[in-house]
Amino acid sequence: MKPIIHLSIFFLLLFGGHSLQGQHFLRAQGRAIVNENQDTILLRGMGLGGWMVQEGYMLQTAGFANPQHEIRATIEALIGETATDQFYDAWLANHFRKADMDSLKAWGFNSVRLPMHYNLFTLPIEDEPIPGQQTWLDKGFELTDSVISWCAQNEMYVILDLHAAPGGQGYDAGISDYDETKPSLWESKANRDKMVALWKKLAERYVDEQWVAGYDLLNEPNWDLPGNAMLRQLYVECTDSIRTVDTTHMIFIEGNWFANDFTGLTPPWDDNLVYSPHKYWSNNDVATMQWVIDLRNTHNVPLYLGESGENSNVWFRDAIRLLEDLDIGWAWWPLKKIESISCPLSVEKSEAYQTLLDYWSGNGPQPTVEFATNALMDLTESLKAENCDFQPDVVDAMFRQVYSDETVPYGAPHSIPGVIHATDYDMGVNGSAYYDTGTANYHVSTGNYTPWNNGWIYRNDGVDIEPSEDNVASNGYNVGFVDSGEWMQYEVEVTENGVYDIRVRTASDGAGGRLYFTANGSNITPVVAVPSTGGWQNWQTVTIPDVILDTTDRKIRFYIETPEFNLGSFEFVKTAKASSDVPTGFRGAVTRDEYSIQLDVNKPLNSDLPVSPAGFDVRVNGSSVPVNAVSFHPDKPRSLIIEVDYTLKSTEEIDVSYSGSAVLASDGTPLNSFSQEDVINTLRFVHQLPGRVEAEDYDFQIGTSLEDCSDTGGGQNLAYLDPGDYLEYEINITEAGPYQISYRNASEWGSGGLELLIIDSNGQSTLINSASFSPTGGWQLWNTQQETATLPAGRYTLRIYITAAPFNLNWVEFASATSQIDLPGEFRSLQVYPNPSADTFTLNTQLHSPQDIQIEVFDVTGKSVYREELSHVNQVTEQIDLFGQPAGIYYLALTLQNGTTFTQKLIQTGR
Repeated sequence: MKPIIHLSIFFLLLFGGHSLQGQHFLRAQGRAIVNENQDTILLRGMGLGGWMVQEGYMLQTAGFANPQHEIRATIEALIGETATDQFYDAWLANHFRKADMDSLKAWGFNSVRLPMHYNLFTLPIEDEPIPGQQTWLDKGFELTDSVISWCAQNEMYVILDLHAAPGGQGYDAGISDYDETKPSLWESKANRDKMVALWKKLAERYVDEQWVAGYDLLNEPNWDLPGNAMLRQLYVECTDSIRTVDTTHMIFIEGNWFANDFTGLTPPWDDNLVYSPHKYWSNNDVATMQWVIDLRNTHNVPLYLGESGENSNVWFRDAIRLLEDLDIGWAWWPLKKIESISCPLSVEKSEAYQTLLDYWSGNGPQPTVEFATNALMDLTESLKAENCDFQPDVVDAMFRQVYSDETVPYGAPHSIPGVIHATDYDMGVNGSAYYDTGTANYHVSTGNYTPWNNGWIYRNDGVDIEPSEDNVASNGYNVGFVDSGEWMQYEVEVTENGVYDIRVRTASDGAGGRLYFTANGSNITPVVAVPSTGGWQNWQTVTIPDVILDTTDRKIRFYIETPEFNLGSFEFVKTAKASSDVPTGFRGAVTRDEYSIQLDVNKPLNSDLPVSPAGFDVRVNGSSVPVNAVSFHPDKPRSLIIEVDYTLKSTEEIDVSYSGSAVLASDGTPLNSFSQEDVINTLRFVHQLPGRVEAEDYDFQIGTSLEDCSDTGGGQNLAYLDPGDYLEYEINITEAGPYQISYRNASEWGSGGLELLIIDSNGQSTLINSASFSPTGGWQLWNTQQETATLPAGRYTLRIYITAAPFNLNWVEFASATSQIDLPGEFRSLQVYPNPSADTFTLNTQLHSPQDIQIEVFDVTGKSVYREELSHVNQVTEQIDLFGQPAGIYYLALTLQNGTTFTQKLIQTGR
């Protein structure tokens, strides 16, 4: 069971109320949508998908019946026409009701988008008694009247959306109920005439309704319509018919091919028109929206994102933040469907309904008519809002999280002593309430489908949740598919200070794993091993003793250091021990920044005592570094800050030791000595310049793809580049001055180009180099092109911005032009970097003429530890790998075929 949350109280407290009094009719004014008071209105809506138009994926019937006419025929074949009519009457009565609208208002929505099926308003053309005339049906108008009434009572807007047009408007039959055995909208003038007449009828009926925001003429057309000429003509005819009876309401226009191709649909033909694209599964950045921003700016019209959704909470939050920053209103899709984690409401799937699905899929026996009828009518009862499973994390992501990284409990704060279910972590953004490595699906931008919650149950975050078979302290679910470094946070109320045992329920069919807990940002447990239990649902209790908590502990985090286990729950059990009975001991250490470490102990410290560096030893890659100062953490009473006179790097191994007497806990017990405890290195990887930046080692990218590379060194290269794509890398430029920049590029045809920019901590960008590339004759035929630039010292973000394409890029290399050495006459240039290096040096040299060259490295005893011979070359880019060799001094010797030898000292620091 999920925690019980009183919906109205929860969301009134969370979001507050927002009155829409006095807004009345809306209209397009320049690039904005405004009310009669000239206030700009940002529509925040929910699409009521699945109500008037059923779609197979929402009912889990898509495998055998996708469009509504197939779904109805499948049901009718099993239970008969009369019972099917009763089912659809109950479906329409229960799927959306005033309780749903009231909930939407309480959650923060100010509008709904109503997807309409034409056959609820008028007969299909083949059923018209008199061809060419329109027979009007009451059902659709009555349902729409109800929605408008409920909107008015809540001071919310409705956008009327023709979701299934006469004949169907697209090849994707599930969206528009297209029947390929009958003429489509585009193949029948009678169908188009019916659509024009329907819009006039709707406008005539709702012309005076101030809570109708406007008319969305046609949802997601997807048909081969050259130049969209037929689509424009139909839109203009509908507009003209509406304007004969209604000159007030806005008209929303969607492009072809699922709303996003506006070819031929500009400029606007009406002064109260809104362009309405849709957005699914793409990156959430300005670049993905630039085309519609350009549409708005060029034609001075508002934008309204009529559909988005079907993704994770991370994606929802980022997309809505992007849209609202761009002043674009939106409607999410949909409010509810069967067994959903991504909708505010999830409809329960009964065992009886699953029996029907099994039969229709060919995986079960035919049920009786009575059984099937009852199962379907039970499903219509489950549609009611009060019978749905409300998912607060989805709504929280769409409203509160959009402008806040703060976390709130999932239900009430967890009480300690007591049981905490692993799945009931806090609500909030990734990195605040939890951390997971897979958080959303961006396959439209990346070409790769990425799941988030791999168990597809309970919550819509990146945390992977599945049903649990544990019978001890279980809520029926467990966290699984965990990865190293992932964590979940829980808001708690510790009612009693004291010493606790934590009883952790785990299961593993693999090697087990390692876990630990923190409180208020400090480690409170050691890292604990989780053994294999012989099965992912074979549960056991791992007990962590002597954990000290007090009433100031408000946020507890559970960390996965290494994976291969499932997590069910953890119970905090108070013991009879006093704090002073437990020795004060080391519990963990982590890098804070490049110059300091946070060291955690198991109990609050006496911060009134002075602390000196005496007794502390920090080692980096086995060598001690100076400790400048040790101080108490200002916000974490269990933590010390150790500052070092050294720049720590993400690739280094760090440990810490203590053998002093200066640190005391608040209960008077001294901190026990410890030796060479590992420091968790969380520093972000930074490319050190001079050095090579491999193109695939980016921190962030937009629009690019990778492919396997056949160039020397292998790996991957950037491919399928387009102008406007870009990548970002964290860099540290160790010395200011002139640099030689080498680009490793390839292309079979066409000309490529890029810009290199560095971005400082204030977001200020500086162009440092522009480069253009000619074809090399093949996508894997590589060339090194060299440029020069002057770089400042310091930490920056390096952006590679693609200005022309196509071309492939393998790496960019930076060599300090001030480090040139006096060379023998045969050498044009030579650089070796980085030097010193942990283990790998890059040799980059050019000769005046092709030569045979021998590259060799000797240790101080004269022993050869590296050797390479190259024939007839005048340019060399070579990786000299000394991995496994002890730290120390080595000598590089370059010998040419004429006997000329050049030597240079190398300093190997080791790892």
